[in-house]
Amino acid sequence: MAEIVYDILNFDKPIGEKTFWDTLNELGGKDSNTLKTVLSREQLNSLVAILFAYGLHYDELVEEKRQRFLNTLIEKRLPLFQVSQTFAGHLLNNLDQESEAELQQLLQMEHNIEKILSNERLLDFVELELLDPATTFRKWEYGRFALAYMAYYFFSDVKWDKVEKISNLGDCLERIGKNLDKKEGNLDSQEKLFLLIMAKGMLMPEKTNMAEFLLVGSYVQENMMRLSSRIKDLSKILESAVQKEISRQKGKEGPNL
Repeated sequence: MAEIVYDILNFDKPIGEKTFWDTLNELGGKDSNTLKTVLSREQLNSLVAILFAYGLHYDELVEEKRQRFLNTLIEKRLPLFQVSQTFAGHLLNNLDQESEAELQQLLQMEHNIEKILSNERLLDFVELELLDPATTFRKWEYGRFALAYMAYYFFSDVKWDKVEKISNLGDCLERIGKNLDKKEGNLDSQEKLFLLIMAKGMLMPEKTNMAEFLLVGSYVQENMMRLSSRIKDLSKILESAVQKEISRQKGKEGPNL
């Protein structure tokens, strides 16, 4: 098997904020006579982001629920799935010369903005240039990005800054794990591992390794729908476990979990 050589993704390049819902509104929505049209780069990127998120996660759902899932993505009613859509934007920013040339050709074509799964050449591009890398050699980068994104948007109430003042972070992380064990029945083993890697990524980023990012990448890609329904609860559970450790360090026991 040939060795894959690739550059690490550059996340410094800005990505557009336009969503596909914005694109539909710009073009007059689904009631417009312009259902098949040439898109600008920003509009096409917004469509690609939806197709990427759908392609990455639709296997979680039975076939009869997939169209509803797609519509919900378009209507921006699943905030956690923005992780994947934003990652797609970064993948588009890091295309190699050949892939960028293909995208330029797609910019010259008309695309069906009502039946977006009917755009076969665009779907092939998304699968080959974005989905295949994200689910293979870039899965660890997806996991690292997902951790950072969720930490910022969904775990922001956790008092990481106060934990960072504790000298022995390794022991601290172990005690946080024991605090999570006390939530037996409310956490499955995958959720606990995810929260532990989240904590390690925030407290000891230099010691979080590729294997752990890969675990997160696999977990999020395969369980995003469940995560979406559980993210608020998981955030509260981790916040409570961390607060208990902070209180212990201060010499007083925190609230029981």
